[in-house]
This record gives sequence, C-alpha cells and structure tokens, in this order.
Amino acid sequence: MRDGRFREDLYYRINVVSIEVPPLRDRPEDISWLMQRFFAEFTASMGVELRGIGSLTEEVALAHDWPGNVRELRNRVERGVALALGDMLMPADLFPEYRGASDETAAIASLAEVREAAERRQIERALAETQGQMQAAARLLGVSRTTLWEKLRRYGLTAGLTD
Repeated sequence: MRDGRFREDLYYRINVVSIEVPPLRDRPEDISWLMQRFFAEFTASMGVELRGIGSLTEEVALAHDWPGNVRELRNRVERGVALALGDMLMPADLFPEYRGASDETAAIASLAEVREAAERRQIERALAETQGQMQAAARLLGVSRTTLWEKLRRYGLTAGLTD
C-alpha cells in the first residue's frame, strides 16, 4: 500500500478478520498430527507403500525447532516419503543432513530419556482425551490409578486433574 502497488480499499475489505497463528515450535502438540496428515497425503498421492512413521522419527521431529514452520514440516515429510530407504519413515528420511553424522554433531538421547518423553506425551494425550479424569486416563493407559498418580507427580502433571 505504501508503495502504491496494492489498493488500500481492497486491503481493508479483505482484512476483516486477522488470525494470529503461533509458530510451530510453540505448539509441539500439532507436530505429530500434521506429520500423520502429510504422510497419509503423500503416500496416497505418490503411491508409495510405507507402513508408517517410526517412533524415533516423531521424537526427532518434536525436538526440532522448525524455523520454516509448517511448510518445512510438509516439505520434509514429502521428501522423506519420496526417498525413504525402508518401509518406515525414519529420522534420516526426514532429516537427511544428519545421515552419517558423527557423535559430536548428532546428539543421541538415552533410551531412558526417549522412554520418559514418550510416556509423558502419552499420559498428556490420555488426560486430554478424558478431560483430566485420572481414573478414565489410567484405564486408557492400562495402568492402575496409583501408578498413573506416581507418574504424574514425577512429570509434574498434577494440575487440573479430577478423580
């Protein structure tokens, strides 16, 4: 508008509602969902027979900062589906720049760290599904209410719970 290349009246006609969408790095809960949608879209459109997305791939994606936001995620999944080396989408398919990286450049989390992160995420999903009802979440997770309570305390997830 300032340069005279866009009509001011048209701008105000189309700018009725502004929606602020935070960057992908600020909403990690969307990453897995988006990956699944893009994976389904690209395997169908390309006719590629992949079984799914590896759990380690999801962990690596959740740890990534996503400076390119959803476009970067979409492009990485598309490239990964097209060039996947196995029957699952793996971290090296999504992030080929790390393929063959040395120990100094590719930080590998311990199994305990990966297990705890996955467990915490699954507990959060179960609690979201049950609107914070511990008994229902424990049933979904296949653990006792006491076990769930201990894990909630360990992960600091005790706010907003109901019995």
